[in-house]
Parts: sequence; structure tokens; C-alpha cells
Amino acid sequence: MERTIEEKCRYLIAQGEYDECKAEIEMAMKRSPDSPIPHNLLGIVYEKQYEKDKALKHYRASYCLDPTYLPARRNMERLGTGDVSIAFAYTEKDCR
Repeated sequence: MERTIEEKCRYLIAQGEYDECKAEIEMAMKRSPDSPIPHNLLGIVYEKQYEKDKALKHYRASYCLDPTYLPARRNMERLGTGDVSIAFAYTEKDCR
């Protein structure tokens, strides 16, 4: 069974494989340009690389594509408040 993009990125980010993760995200963006998921994931990658401006840009893009997509809202809140006790939201399940 093929893993979802969120599962792949969660693993790659945990391993510090940011370039490989970005390549997976780029392919996902090409397959589904209107999906908020790849932008949210790219925001996480940039935040992990301490590029907060780029991270916020992609969280906002994710939110604009789908304002009901909870992971983007949660990650924007996390970044905006600087509250690192809030875990990264890769999927809707992470928002419960």
C-alpha cells in the first residue's frame, strides 16, 4: 500500500531529508495544484529549516486554497505564537 504524501513527509522530515521531502511535495503540487496539503507540508519543511517567512507564506497559501483545512490554521497559530508545545499538524488527525 502506497503511503500518503503526509506520511512520506512526516518520515522524511523526521530524518532531516528536507530536499527529498521538497521533491515529493513538488510532485504532489503538480498532481493536485489546488490542494492545500502540499503547501502546508512545505511550510513545515521551511519552519524546520528556520525560514519562518517562507513557512508562513506556504501556510497562508494552504489556507487560501481551503480555509477549512485545519492543519494550515494550526501551523499558522503555532508559528504566529511561537508556541513550540503545539505539534506540527501534518494531517487533520494532528488537530484533535
